[in-house]
Amino acid sequence: MMDGLNSVASAYSPPFRIVAKYFVATIISFVVLNLMLVLNYLDISGHHFQPKILSITHIATLGFITMIIFGAMFQLVPVVLEVKLFSIILAEIQFWIFSAGVVLLVYKFWNFGSGLSFTMPAILLNIAMLIFSINIIASMVKVKSWNITGTYLASSIFWLLTTAVAGLLLSINLDTPFIKISHLQYLKLHVITAFVGWVAMVVMGVSFKLIPMFILSHDYKLNLAKWAVILINIGLLGVNWIMHYPDTEFYNTFFGSLIFIGMLLYLVQITIVFKKRIRKKPDIGLKFTSVALIILSITAVLNFSFLFFNYENVINLTLVYGIIFLIGFASMLIIGQMYKIVPFLVWYHKYSSKVGIEKVPMLKDMFNETLAEYQFYLMIAGLIISVIALSFQIQILLLTGFSILFISSIIFALNMIKIFRS
Repeated sequence: MMDGLNSVASAYSPPFRIVAKYFVATIISFVVLNLMLVLNYLDISGHHFQPKILSITHIATLGFITMIIFGAMFQLVPVVLEVKLFSIILAEIQFWIFSAGVVLLVYKFWNFGSGLSFTMPAILLNIAMLIFSINIIASMVKVKSWNITGTYLASSIFWLLTTAVAGLLLSINLDTPFIKISHLQYLKLHVITAFVGWVAMVVMGVSFKLIPMFILSHDYKLNLAKWAVILINIGLLGVNWIMHYPDTEFYNTFFGSLIFIGMLLYLVQITIVFKKRIRKKPDIGLKFTSVALIILSITAVLNFSFLFFNYENVINLTLVYGIIFLIGFASMLIIGQMYKIVPFLVWYHKYSSKVGIEKVPMLKDMFNETLAEYQFYLMIAGLIISVIALSFQIQILLLTGFSILFISSIIFALNMIKIFRS
């Protein structure tokens, strides 16, 4: 395990204090996200374009998911592509600008009718994402040996910027309406680009590096992964083009189908990677990851089905999809990878120089795996209960599901605190 994890840290790694900031902010955001779901369960119903739902969604997508992606990419891009991060200072500056933007945007959505501007936090977020993109691109141009992970991550940077600009335009439109097409149609484009182009593209690219490393998988080809990234990018380019116009159902179906086929190819490819594994018994991190990938296939099928009917007419369906994607896929995957990566990074930076000189802790002793197992089953139970409750509009059951998810987030936070204090 130690040999494999050495691929997560190397001489190319940035100072741990930079990455740790992003990880800590991610943990806090995850707890806040689940607490907000519990406290506002009565408001999680109906159409997704509601102030509290939008506020909570952006805690998830920006404070939790994007924050951890930033931190992970600062750690992994230098190691995977064997280059130094272009600027540590930019990574530090970006953290504070992005954090301020997230807090202000979430607050503004919560106080939707106030006189505060949507545009200001959107500008801060765009500045932070531009700084991040410049930092990563400037690092990537020094790469001597390119690989499939680099292709996915480079694509994700493009879609991050596209998502950011779309978010800025939507924010300006809320302050001063100017978008000619429906605001909700442009919002849908923003969501698709964010979920597929930014989040999923990063996840897919990193998975081809981390999963084989963790499960000791060898002797497989990545031909399907190459086709997947091509089809998904073509599909996203098409969707971003045609959704600026009304009455484009045929083209929407065509390009949406390309994205779906690309996702299927990725899932088949990662299944092949799992079949070639040497380490058969999954640890807690791999359990989270495996369930997340199964749930990704469910979200892909849901996305494809949305091409053929007006899903917004089905009560709570978009909310069900959001919970499945954000909690079932993204959260399960992030937590699984954090249980793998964070203990090693803390150990590496605190104890690697002391090996053979004094007694150092084992990786397995840095967090309570029994508690992590409880968290795993609680998250699955909370997700299933929440989906059923939303589907059948049973409020007390929704409170139960969200409460279980909140308890699981507290367990996760306690385990992460234990790791950082080890």
